[in-house]
Amino acid sequence: MTPTLRSAMLSASIGKASGLRSSVGISVGLLTWFEGSDRERLAAGASAVVTAGELVMDKLPTTPSRLSPPALGGRIAVGSGAAFVVARRRGDDPIPAAVIGGLSAIAASYAGHAYRVWASKQVPPIAAALVEDAVALSIGAVVLHEVRA
Repeated sequence: MTPTLRSAMLSASIGKASGLRSSVGISVGLLTWFEGSDRERLAAGASAVVTAGELVMDKLPTTPSRLSPPALGGRIAVGSGAAFVVARRRGDDPIPAAVIGGLSAIAASYAGHAYRVWASKQVPPIAAALVEDAVALSIGAVVLHEVRA
Protein backbone atom coordinates (compact mmCIF):
# COMPACT_ATOMS: atom_id res chain seq x y z
CA MET A 1 0.00 0.00 0.00
CA THR A 2 1.35 3.41 -0.95
CA PRO A 3 1.41 5.89 1.93
CA THR A 4 -0.59 9.08 1.60
CA LEU A 5 1.34 12.31 1.31
CA ARG A 6 0.21 13.31 4.80
CA SER A 7 1.33 9.99 6.27
CA ALA A 8 4.68 10.25 4.52
CA MET A 9 5.18 13.81 5.77
CA LEU A 10 4.30 12.89 9.36
CA SER A 11 6.60 9.85 9.18
CA ALA A 12 9.47 11.93 7.81
CA SER A 13 8.86 14.61 10.43
CA ILE A 14 8.89 12.27 13.42
CA GLY A 15 11.95 10.55 11.96
CA LYS A 16 13.70 13.92 11.75
CA ALA A 17 12.79 14.77 15.35
CA SER A 18 14.13 11.36 16.42
CA GLY A 19 17.36 11.93 14.51
CA LEU A 20 17.89 15.20 16.37
CA ARG A 21 16.68 14.02 19.81
CA SER A 22 15.70 10.37 19.99
CA SER A 23 13.58 10.83 23.10
CA VAL A 24 11.25 13.17 21.21
CA GLY A 25 10.22 10.29 18.97
CA ILE A 26 9.59 8.08 21.98
CA SER A 27 7.52 10.76 23.69
CA VAL A 28 5.43 11.55 20.62
CA GLY A 29 4.81 7.86 20.03
CA LEU A 30 3.56 7.45 23.58
CA LEU A 31 1.52 10.63 23.63
CA THR A 32 -0.33 9.86 20.41
CA TRP A 33 -2.14 7.10 22.31
CA PHE A 34 -2.63 9.09 25.52
CA GLU A 35 -6.23 8.98 26.73
CA GLY A 36 -5.69 9.94 30.36
CA SER A 37 -5.51 6.70 32.36
CA ASP A 38 -3.19 6.49 35.36
CA ARG A 39 -0.77 4.22 33.48
CA GLU A 40 -0.72 6.58 30.53
CA ARG A 41 -0.06 9.55 32.80
CA LEU A 42 2.82 7.63 34.34
CA ALA A 43 4.20 6.78 30.87
CA ALA A 44 3.86 10.40 29.76
CA GLY A 45 5.63 11.59 32.91
CA ALA A 46 8.42 9.06 32.43
CA SER A 47 8.88 10.09 28.81
CA ALA A 48 9.09 13.74 29.88
CA VAL A 49 11.83 12.84 32.37
CA VAL A 50 13.71 10.85 29.71
CA THR A 51 13.41 13.74 27.25
CA ALA A 52 14.64 16.25 29.82
CA GLY A 53 17.53 13.92 30.62
CA GLU A 54 18.51 13.68 26.97
CA LEU A 55 18.33 17.44 26.58
CA VAL A 56 20.80 17.80 29.46
CA MET A 57 23.06 14.87 28.47
CA ASP A 58 23.37 16.17 24.92
CA LYS A 59 25.22 19.24 26.19
CA LEU A 60 27.91 17.30 28.08
CA PRO A 61 31.33 16.98 26.44
CA THR A 62 31.46 13.28 27.38
CA THR A 63 28.33 12.41 25.41
CA PRO A 64 29.25 10.13 22.49
CA SER A 65 28.55 11.18 18.92
CA ARG A 66 25.07 10.58 17.60
CA LEU A 67 26.81 9.02 14.61
CA SER A 68 28.44 6.23 16.63
CA PRO A 69 26.88 2.89 15.64
CA PRO A 70 24.92 2.33 18.88
CA ALA A 71 23.57 5.88 18.98
CA LEU A 72 22.70 5.99 15.29
CA GLY A 73 21.09 2.56 15.48
CA GLY A 74 18.96 3.73 18.39
CA ARG A 75 17.85 6.84 16.50
CA ILE A 76 16.92 4.72 13.48
CA ALA A 77 14.94 2.33 15.67
CA VAL A 78 13.15 5.16 17.46
CA GLY A 79 12.41 7.03 14.21
CA SER A 80 11.01 3.86 12.65
CA GLY A 81 9.05 2.91 15.74
CA ALA A 82 7.58 6.35 16.28
CA ALA A 83 6.54 6.61 12.62
CA PHE A 84 5.00 3.12 12.85
CA VAL A 85 2.97 4.12 15.93
CA VAL A 86 1.86 7.44 14.42
CA ALA A 87 0.74 5.71 11.23
CA ARG A 88 -1.18 3.04 13.17
CA ARG A 89 -2.89 5.72 15.24
CA ARG A 90 -3.99 7.49 12.07
CA GLY A 91 -5.10 4.27 10.37
CA ASP A 92 -2.32 4.47 7.76
CA ASP A 93 -0.09 1.62 6.60
CA PRO A 94 2.65 1.47 9.25
CA ILE A 95 5.31 -0.40 7.24
CA PRO A 96 6.10 2.34 4.70
CA ALA A 97 5.81 4.86 7.53
CA ALA A 98 8.45 2.98 9.55
CA VAL A 99 10.82 2.90 6.57
CA ILE A 100 10.35 6.63 5.97
CA GLY A 101 10.79 7.38 9.67
CA GLY A 102 14.02 5.38 9.89
CA LEU A 103 15.51 6.94 6.77
CA SER A 104 14.56 10.40 7.99
CA ALA A 105 16.21 9.69 11.35
CA ILE A 106 19.46 8.83 9.54
CA ALA A 107 19.31 12.00 7.46
CA ALA A 108 18.51 14.18 10.47
CA SER A 109 21.27 12.59 12.56
CA TYR A 110 23.86 13.51 9.94
CA ALA A 111 22.30 16.93 9.31
CA GLY A 112 22.14 17.66 13.04
CA HIS A 113 25.78 16.68 13.46
CA ALA A 114 26.85 18.90 10.56
CA TYR A 115 24.76 21.77 11.93
CA ARG A 116 26.32 21.47 15.39
CA VAL A 117 29.86 21.43 13.98
CA TRP A 118 29.12 24.52 11.89
CA ALA A 119 27.01 26.42 14.43
CA SER A 120 29.44 25.79 17.28
CA LYS A 121 31.99 27.84 15.33
CA GLN A 122 29.50 30.71 14.99
CA VAL A 123 27.98 30.82 18.48
CA PRO A 124 28.70 29.15 21.81
CA PRO A 125 28.13 25.38 21.52
CA ILE A 126 25.38 25.49 24.15
CA ALA A 127 23.45 28.01 22.05
CA ALA A 128 23.77 25.79 18.98
CA ALA A 129 22.51 22.82 21.00
CA LEU A 130 19.55 24.77 22.37
CA VAL A 131 18.47 25.74 18.87
CA GLU A 132 18.59 22.08 17.88
CA ASP A 133 16.55 21.19 20.97
CA ALA A 134 13.93 23.76 19.99
CA VAL A 135 13.72 22.40 16.44
CA ALA A 136 13.32 18.78 17.61
CA LEU A 137 10.70 19.66 20.23
CA SER A 138 8.80 21.85 17.77
CA ILE A 139 8.69 19.11 15.15
CA GLY A 140 7.46 16.66 17.78
CA ALA A 141 4.77 19.07 18.94
CA VAL A 142 3.52 19.63 15.39
CA VAL A 143 3.35 15.88 14.70
CA LEU A 144 1.52 15.28 17.97
CA HIS A 145 -0.94 18.07 17.18
CA GLU A 146 -1.57 16.70 13.68
CA VAL A 147 -2.17 13.18 14.94
CA ARG A 148 -4.45 14.21 17.79
CA ALA A 149 -6.40 16.76 15.71
